[in-house]
Amino acid sequence: MAEVCVIGGTRFFGKLVVSRLIEEGHRVTLITRGRTPDPFGDAVLRRTADADSAGELGRAIGTASFDAVVHQVCYRPVTALAAAKAFTGHAGKLVVTSTMEVYNSDTFRHHRASPGFSTWAKEGELDPLAYGYDLGLPWDDPEFAGANYGEGKRQAESALAQSAGFPLAFARAAHVLSDRDEFTGRVEFLVERVLAGGRMTSFRDPGRTSLVHADDLARFLVWLALNDVTGPVNACSPDPVTLYEVLAPIEGAAGLAAVVEELDAAWGDPDLAPFSCPADYGMSVDLAAARGFAFTPAREWLRDMAVRAVAEARR
Repeated sequence: MAEVCVIGGTRFFGKLVVSRLIEEGHRVTLITRGRTPDPFGDAVLRRTADADSAGELGRAIGTASFDAVVHQVCYRPVTALAAAKAFTGHAGKLVVTSTMEVYNSDTFRHHRASPGFSTWAKEGELDPLAYGYDLGLPWDDPEFAGANYGEGKRQAESALAQSAGFPLAFARAAHVLSDRDEFTGRVEFLVERVLAGGRMTSFRDPGRTSLVHADDLARFLVWLALNDVTGPVNACSPDPVTLYEVLAPIEGAAGLAAVVEELDAAWGDPDLAPFSCPADYGMSVDLAAARGFAFTPAREWLRDMAVRAVAEARR
């Protein structure tokens, strides 16, 4: 049995991480701001803290020591530095849920120019130790932070890598899909448009992109927390897909055809479909496979997800 601390863990796949840890028999401490209820009852210990405050985190941790920490809400460098300070001497390893957006060249605006990435980016193309971070940027401004999500994650990775004195891993997650608790609304958008016969738009001849199922990502985060793999590791199904490959099982489950209009310039269109990419954009998952973790191919879970999502929308 491992002692595991989860920071966040009350939304979407974070709940799946906590559930899996409990099912595997680990002792879980949940640190949150205390604002969102969770379904775990007496199965977890609860502590309250602002993840941006090293002092609050330190008081929440107290004298506890953890084999692993899974940080679900590390979006900016100040949060990363707070974790690095608070968990020194208290964590055997810290895993940060990061994102594929760190490889998005369009998101390099404030710190450095994009180095350029392979179509299917590999972990070594962005080194957190070499990137750097800037606490002078207005990370407390929600509009700025939201518009610079990828940059915030890059700088959070870098701040931790440059300051933490314990092992780290960064799970760079692809677009996360599920038919349950999917708060981004991306699956819901596609299902509702198909069911209503509503128009959606796409880039012309949309490229492929990387996806990961929420259940697979939770399984991966638990695996990453409890073994000796460190550094950035991409998290995605091995088979990138196009918008039309995401839509096909939804159309099949609904018995209806999607109405998609391809545009030469779709940026900013309010009807632009999620997962419509102007060109191929995604990640290689070779490193995770080489280290012993197998992600489920998207074509094996998209249909079941679509069937459940359509059934739920029709209730």
